[in-house]
Order: sequence, then C-alpha cells, then structure tokens
Amino acid sequence: MSAQVDAGRDGDGTTRERVLQLVVEEGPISAAALGRRLDLTAAAVRRHLDAMTEQGIVEIKNVTSRRKGAGRPSRRYVISQEGQQVLGDDYLGLARRALDVLGDAVGDEAPRALAEAYFAGHEDRYRQHLAGIDDLDERAERLAELFSEDGFAGFTRKVGRDNPLLAMQSTQLCQGHCPVREIAEAHPVFCEEETEMISRLLEVDVRRLSTQAAGAHVCTTHVPVGRERLAAEQRARRAASDAPQDPTTRTASAGSRLSGGRKRIVISPRQQERLS
Repeated sequence: MSAQVDAGRDGDGTTRERVLQLVVEEGPISAAALGRRLDLTAAAVRRHLDAMTEQGIVEIKNVTSRRKGAGRPSRRYVISQEGQQVLGDDYLGLARRALDVLGDAVGDEAPRALAEAYFAGHEDRYRQHLAGIDDLDERAERLAELFSEDGFAGFTRKVGRDNPLLAMQSTQLCQGHCPVREIAEAHPVFCEEETEMISRLLEVDVRRLSTQAAGAHVCTTHVPVGRERLAAEQRARRAASDAPQDPTTRTASAGSRLSGGRKRIVISPRQQERLS
C-alpha cells in the first residue's frame, strides 16, 4: 500500500483545510509541491484544488519559468479575494474601535486615528509576548505566530542564508490573510500603521514589499536580519577597542615601540659583549 494518504481516508474537511493553509502560506504553489508537502497523492490534491477553484476560494496563477527553452507556463495556486473572506474578517472589533475614535476625531485624520487605535491593542499584547527575545530571527518567528493567532495567517521565509555576505541575509515576515483588507484598500494608512507597528515590535527598520490591499496574494515585510547582526558586531568591536587598557600593559606596549610605529630592540649586556 502506498505511504501517501488519500484525501478520502483523512477526511475531506481536514485535508482541504491543510491544502488551503499551504496555499495561503506558500502560494503561488503547484499541485505537485502540495502533494510532496502533505504526503498526498497527486489525484487527492487536484481533487481539492479543483473543488476550491470552482468555489472561488483559490485561483490559478500561470507562472513562466526563467530558464531558456522552457515550455508552457505552469499552474500555480493562490488564495483568491473570496477565499480571504472565507478565512474571516474582523469587522466587528474594527467597528467598535471606529465608534470610539470617530467621536473625537473628525476629518481627514479620522482613518489614521482609527488605524492607530486598531493596531494599538495588538501591539500592546504582542510586546508582552516578545519581551525577553533578543534574537531578531526568533522575534520575527514569534511575531508571525502571534499574527496567526489573530487571524492574519502569519509565517516567515528566510532569505539569503547561503550568501557569504552577512548583510544580505534577511527574513520575510508574511501574512497570508488580512482581516481588514477591504478597508485597507480604501485607506492605505492601515498598511502604513501596521508596518510601523512591526518595526517597533522588532526594534529594527523594516520595509513593506507587498500588501494584499494593493493586489498581492500575501503581505510581505522585509526584516534586515543580516544587516542588524553586522551592525551589532561592528558596535562590539568598537566598544572593545575603546575600552580602557590596564596602565601597566599600556606602558609596556608604548615602551616597546619607537616613534613611527617601529618596534624597539632591547639587547642584553651578554649580547653586547658578543657583538663587540
């Protein structure tokens, strides 16, 4: 018997949720890649993908290979806008915030005030969970988990880890679902406020690469892990070089050198006799 699990034996609902979760986290992704990740037969994966495509939950994205002589575009699957709605929307909590904020803030600044209030609650809770985590990679990973707990389908991708240049290494903090996507489409300030929140929580300057509000299938934030580690190493070296030296060590070191940086050669009396 094949080691692969057929969808019917695993339960259609559970298997479909697993397929959808991977499409959210790693899309655009092929049916073959999904099968390998989930240990499913190709037929089982395609059955779920076909069903979700018909329902409008996922959609097909044709991807052309960059290799020369490549054939026709391959089929990849991503979450659709309707699929985003299936994952849920946090309009109730947002509406309650709106009632509190808009009573005091009226005019052009109202959307920003609402966005600040909405993410303030998240930031306060997240900061408590991130306390004591110094490593930037670990902080980003934990923040992704916290996003998932709040319905943002958070996950991370590590980039450039095989690059010999430390500064080129980074982590992409991703969100496969946005509970306030429709509002963010009309008011991009929500994306701006969320990006600033991420920067404060990770204590590093980050850059937004893509957002669902702008049409991407996933929100992606660039976290410069390598650059920050390189800067930390440089600060440590400067601190070590600026540290005060022991006076006796400093005197001995100075006495062993002549002006211009040349070493002073000390000859003993016995050596002088041999040279004379």
